[in-house]
Amino acid sequence: MRLKDTAIALVMTGAGLGYLGMIAGLPEREGVDATTVPTILAWMMIGLGLTELVGALRKPAAPVATGAGNMATVAVTLVLIAGYIAALRPLGFPIATAIYLFLQFMVLTPQGTGRRLPLYAGLAVLASGLIFATFRYGFDLLLPAGPLTAMLN
Repeated sequence: MRLKDTAIALVMTGAGLGYLGMIAGLPEREGVDATTVPTILAWMMIGLGLTELVGALRKPAAPVATGAGNMATVAVTLVLIAGYIAALRPLGFPIATAIYLFLQFMVLTPQGTGRRLPLYAGLAVLASGLIFATFRYGFDLLLPAGPLTAMLN
């Protein structure tokens, strides 16, 4: 598990550095522009990769636990992502994202622990609304609003 975590951390850090390199070729303007969000994401990837690397190197080596449950979670997540992409245009970003996050929270909840559905629903709606408002009003970048378009104009 330690080797796998180390490899993932190095790949994430490398991807962040590569992404940062690709952004460097974009023209910059003062204030918020097309490079702002990608730059933030690149630095977050680098930070997460380095954090994971430190954690992986501090962790004692342990046998790798694999199983069908891990593969099932990955498969369900891929199906949810495909459904999210398909629902994005007709439902709009806020609704499609809230539904996706709610379902993903349920998938990622460990077996044997209680599912707190009201908490998941509240977090999904809050996160979706906050992300939508940040992009629409903070960065002045339009995300598809779907049926909510009439209420936002």
